[in-house]
Amino acid sequence: METNAEGTYFQEGDHMRIKRTGETGRVNATDGGVVYVLMDGTNETRLFSARAGEDASIELVTPEAEETMLEREETRREGV
Repeated sequence: METNAEGTYFQEGDHMRIKRTGETGRVNATDGGVVYVLMDGTNETRLFSARAGEDASIELVTPEAEETMLEREETRREGV
């Protein structure tokens, strides 16, 4: 992520999650206020606003959050 006088924005390589669905992906490219996200699992590209914030539809996935997500997936698969 990059923060400047205009706000905080996603950058190429950022790992992100769609807030509504929980799907994850990596920012593949940025262009004039939008980011192109290559989705994990499907390899489809989706387009989102590059600006980060509470009203954004995507959020940055930190290494700690990523570890928690993996643990939850394992628990669901095991049926616990």
